[in-house]
Amino acid sequence: MGAVTGTKVALTALAGHYKVLTLTATLASASDTITLTEAVHGVTVIDAIMGLVLTGGQDAALMAASASYSGLVVTVVSVNQAGTASTDWTSTTIALTLLCH
Repeated sequence: MGAVTGTKVALTALAGHYKVLTLTATLASASDTITLTEAVHGVTVIDAIMGLVLTGGQDAALMAASASYSGLVVTVVSVNQAGTASTDWTSTTIALTLLCH
C-alpha cells in the first residue's frame, strides 16, 4: 500500500454544510491511500464517494479502480484485466469526486 497525494481541483459549496470535492491523483500501487486534511482540502468529514474515473494509464495491467473511505482516508484499489491486483501503474491517474463537509 502506498500513500499518494490527492491534489484538490475544485471545492464547491452546496446548500447547507455540504461540499463537492474533486481530486486528482497518480496511482503508485495496487492499493493506495489519499489522506485529506482541512488545511489542504477544506473538508473535515467525507460523506460519500460520488465517483472515480481513470483519466490515464488504463491497459491490461490496470483495467479498473475503486475507492472506499474511513474517516478522512480514501483507499483506491486497482485491478488488472483478470480482476486481480494491478501490476503496472505507468502514467495511471484518477479523478475522484467526494461529497464532504
